[in-house]
Amino acid sequence: MKEKFDKMVNSKFGSVADKLCNSVWYIVAYGMVCILAHTFDMPVVGAVLLTVLLVPALLFCKNSFVLVPFLTMCMFVMSEETKPQSGYFGKPLYIAVLCILLVIILVAFVFNLVYYKKWRSMFKRGYLTISLALVSGFLVVGGLGAPSMSWTGVGMALAISVTMFLPYTLLINCGEYEGRKSIEYFAWTMITVSVVILAAVLKQYVMYDLKFTSFSISYADKNKITFGYAISNTAAAFVVIALPITFYMVYVYKHGYLFLIAIVIELMAIFWTYSRASLVVAVPGTAIVAIALCFKKKTGRLGYWISFGIAAVIAIIGIILLRNQIGGMMTKLLSGNIASGGRFSLWKRGFDAWKSYPIFGLGIWYLPPINNWYYSFHCTPLTYLYCAGIVGLAAYLYHRYRTVRLTFAAKLTAERVFVALCILAMLCNALLDIAMTMPPHLLYYGIMLALIECDVKKTKLEQQTVAVGDGDVGEVNLKSTVSEQKPVTETEGE
Repeated sequence: MKEKFDKMVNSKFGSVADKLCNSVWYIVAYGMVCILAHTFDMPVVGAVLLTVLLVPALLFCKNSFVLVPFLTMCMFVMSEETKPQSGYFGKPLYIAVLCILLVIILVAFVFNLVYYKKWRSMFKRGYLTISLALVSGFLVVGGLGAPSMSWTGVGMALAISVTMFLPYTLLINCGEYEGRKSIEYFAWTMITVSVVILAAVLKQYVMYDLKFTSFSISYADKNKITFGYAISNTAAAFVVIALPITFYMVYVYKHGYLFLIAIVIELMAIFWTYSRASLVVAVPGTAIVAIALCFKKKTGRLGYWISFGIAAVIAIIGIILLRNQIGGMMTKLLSGNIASGGRFSLWKRGFDAWKSYPIFGLGIWYLPPINNWYYSFHCTPLTYLYCAGIVGLAAYLYHRYRTVRLTFAAKLTAERVFVALCILAMLCNALLDIAMTMPPHLLYYGIMLALIECDVKKTKLEQQTVAVGDGDVGEVNLKSTVSEQKPVTETEGE
């Protein structure tokens, strides 16, 4: 039987499939399927096409990083009209098709784990395993002893835990990290994600005849910017994550200034969602990174300077001409829901309730859903404090400490710096929103943690190789090779 599988995997078709799944075109195909399914309200057709794309990757690709496009975009085939709460999937035919697709994916996934022997190493402990386990555990038992604790909340906490941990452990143990190539694969994925979300935004604007040139939007109109898999704020959070890694492409390519077009697309997607938390992170963050690249970019600096200069002049002229509209918009954004009644009243409400149950908190489901959407305290540290108590906040802060320590555990590389900036953008956004307790966003978080840890392992291995080449063999250990890297252990991370 194994010989037959070997023949299939090593066939010319298998080699071509492996090459395609590791290419940009594979990522673009996912984006096209998502735009098609979302725009024309065909999630079942989208699910079929996603399965067609995923199964070859599971059968013919040993490198688990090829799963990144599926993990990041599979939910985008839904639309507001076809989300589960709409009853769209209640038809027996749709249920049967989805069940068949699920079985096919599970069989292919099991084949991938068994044939490539990933099951042996998939759950080996990584540098962040313990801190993730603590965060997840205290979130699951959050609300212990409080009347607001519910099985629904436990289920939500388990979903948060799985989506945060599964991509992390899968990629650090079963992924073949190749430095720049792997980071570019992630970057192209995030650029595609941004285009998919922009297409969804445009659909809502056209459908409801919203004005693209408006610098303000009513609460009723903002509620129309929903996509089935996210609302305006949570959709914008995906794009905020994409901005820094798009700047990585600007940094590494000689003609990287062409990727500034992608930056503009991402900023447009964020602006048209009118997401306060995303705007206050994206606008200054983009300016800071863009200015920093004027000094740090090594190749194609002149082309970047010219492009940056033109963009800066256009931006300054635009700000001068539209200063009244921009000032009014920023005043409304910053005072309308952050400085006044919105966030602060929510945080005060949580604090008043938390005081009665300070140890284990109130549970993740303390706040009832709004319009069938999960609702939280719109600030990650406060969410862990209020929902999981003092022990939950302590676990979260410990996890934050471990991620910072991991980031600086080896000589910094451009790849690790830009992925770390993606995480920083996500964390800053989540200080005013709910991305860090949303399962779809935590899939991205787990992937980014894995990329950082893999880069640390690769850098350490290269440093060890150089040390051996210089004759310093007494302080290195080369038992692990590039194709068989061990997870970062507690000692290695420190």
